[in-house]
Amino acid sequence: MQPDRRRFIRKTLHAALGASVYSAFGNLQLVHAAAAASAKAAYAFNDYKALICIFLYGGSDAFNMVVPTDSAHYAQYKAVRPSLAIVQNQLLTLNAPASGRGSPGDGGQYGLHPAMTDLAALFNQPQSPVAIIANVGSLVGPVTKAQVANNSAVLPPQLFSHADQLAYWQSSPPSNAPATGWGGRICDLLASVNPAGLPMLTSLNAEDAFIRGENPNNYIMNTDSAATLQLPYDPAGPGMESAFLALQAAGTQANALERTYAATMNHSLATANIINGAINAAGAPNFATYFPNATGYDVDTQLLTIARLIWAANNNVSGYTGQKRQVFFVTSGGFDTHSAQLEAQPDLLGLLSRSLAGFYRALHSVGLDQKATAFTASDFGRTLSTNGNGTDHGWGSHHIAIGGAVAGGKFYGDDAAGSGNAAMPSLLLSDNNPNDAGYGQIIPTTSIDQYSATLASWFGVAASDIPLLFPNLANFTTKNLGFV
Repeated sequence: MQPDRRRFIRKTLHAALGASVYSAFGNLQLVHAAAAASAKAAYAFNDYKALICIFLYGGSDAFNMVVPTDSAHYAQYKAVRPSLAIVQNQLLTLNAPASGRGSPGDGGQYGLHPAMTDLAALFNQPQSPVAIIANVGSLVGPVTKAQVANNSAVLPPQLFSHADQLAYWQSSPPSNAPATGWGGRICDLLASVNPAGLPMLTSLNAEDAFIRGENPNNYIMNTDSAATLQLPYDPAGPGMESAFLALQAAGTQANALERTYAATMNHSLATANIINGAINAAGAPNFATYFPNATGYDVDTQLLTIARLIWAANNNVSGYTGQKRQVFFVTSGGFDTHSAQLEAQPDLLGLLSRSLAGFYRALHSVGLDQKATAFTASDFGRTLSTNGNGTDHGWGSHHIAIGGAVAGGKFYGDDAAGSGNAAMPSLLLSDNNPNDAGYGQIIPTTSIDQYSATLASWFGVAASDIPLLFPNLANFTTKNLGFV
């Protein structure tokens, strides 16, 4: 089913206008944007691109992922995290610009957690494919510490709640009751560019807000394959599966409900066969060599599967080629590190580093790295302060983008001055920290909308349609962060 473009615009407009308490965009501006988009022709592309969201469930602590290496900033970090600080000489130095565009923006130098050797090497190589986007989080508009303290700014609802904030991250909504995710909305808007019947948006092993759209063709599969029909073996007859499939044959259903069920089941089975054929296509490269630690259930296996699907979409695999745009949703858990954080993070961050690097290297080996951009997201950041041997629910956090189209080796973010410098937050103790909303919860300087809109623009969404996907983007001066 291909959604009607005007219907998509109308429903998006109604959602945004119905939630004006969370958006200062303005009704007239939104109507103007919708009218301009409605007048445009349908999308059409001659190239292929894929977006891959890696969602880190639990709230990833990025303050031990991206850590200052210069003496002055490291001393601040050590003072606020005495029991959790990574040893300074173990950090993996990042060769970002020291000042100006692409620098951290605070005059400091930074490194990665010692478990992230693969990503550090890619960040530091010439024409780097790895960028760090600084202090990203849920925002309706720019906000200061004073505004948070005196309740004078509109803030996202239910801050620091896992369920609410992961939904906000994945939907970037104009309301507190998001019916769709921004991944789903992008696919609704661009659905006409792909062959009918094949899913544009595929989630591996998870159903969550990011994948929800108006188009019912979005797809959920296992980490390494699409689920197929597996009924119990029947030793007394031809088998339950044969009998079941006979009931779904065309023309055998008595009423509309049965026919609809049969059509849906047959479409699901056909889609699964196409996807599994693409994953196991003859002549495909042995991408498994780039994922030596694949576990069968986590982010590494999911990214291996996606690499195979991207290759199939670009190499005349029967039934799977002809696609111009694909979005994938990948998940990894265990990031809710209230305790034993120093023990947990080497495995968590090491796996993330190896998997992202393996994904890039696999696609680079067949000349497809320019066509795919992967990026991280999480419920929220964690507190800069500690609870002794862990951290609690925070707000802003650093994130990673990787791909051949990424302008890597640099830091990105919004410093509110339009200079292009990242806005690394202060690492001072809470009372003296201008970015600390209280209890070590760091106020984001870069919004989810800015982060997401930058990715959507690279993906091919027209500038006139971006406000339909991210109405709150109008509240920020910088609309595109420039990392891809």
